[in-house]
Amino acid sequence: MRHDPVNQKIRELLQAGTVGKVAVVRRRHCIPVLLNPNFVNGPSRWHMDPVANIGMFFDDASHAADWFYWLLGAPTSVVAEIDGIITDVAPDDNGVAIYRFKDGIIGTLFNGSTTVAGVNTTEIYGDEGTIVQDYGDSPSTSAPRPENAVPLKYIRKGDEAWTEFPMHIPKGQGERISAVPRPFIDYIRGLTDERISPEEGKVSVEMILAAYQYAREGRRITFPLNQE
Repeated sequence: MRHDPVNQKIRELLQAGTVGKVAVVRRRHCIPVLLNPNFVNGPSRWHMDPVANIGMFFDDASHAADWFYWLLGAPTSVVAEIDGIITDVAPDDNGVAIYRFKDGIIGTLFNGSTTVAGVNTTEIYGDEGTIVQDYGDSPSTSAPRPENAVPLKYIRKGDEAWTEFPMHIPKGQGERISAVPRPFIDYIRGLTDERISPEEGKVSVEMILAAYQYAREGRRITFPLNQE
């Protein structure tokens, strides 16, 4: 997600103070895989094995968690609801985690594995403006959409219209995923010094583990996690 051009533009807008003081960030990250018999019964079935994978929220929401960390820094606490609601083929199929970040910013992460279609993926609300990102996940890139669809826009206090960024929208998740390994390959080949460290990856994993802990115990979980 850090190398998606739309996400990079979002980060640039935030760092430029486009929306002023941020209050709430909502991110949706969805896939329809648990509705796909080929995924459930084929070689990809390991995703649903609780020995190999804690659950589908862990499997997929970790990407959105890293997106939050990349934009807002490490969270201070989390509350969450994670459960199997639609299917019984995996330990869980839908979940919502609400994180608190520095300066009290609220971040809402919704991850679903039974989402047929969608449009709006991200909303960022500040006291000076709003950023909206569309068509950033599997169901919204593969579902029918208007020819003039715009994946990113913002508006500030006093503006009479949205400022739009008519950037490329992938034609389905296949095109999006195919671009994911490129930055890592370029780093290994010495073509770039950009990298995501193991320490950063650990933060994203802990963000999801903490959400599961809240779902089990029903008490606010603070960061960093107790290593025990």
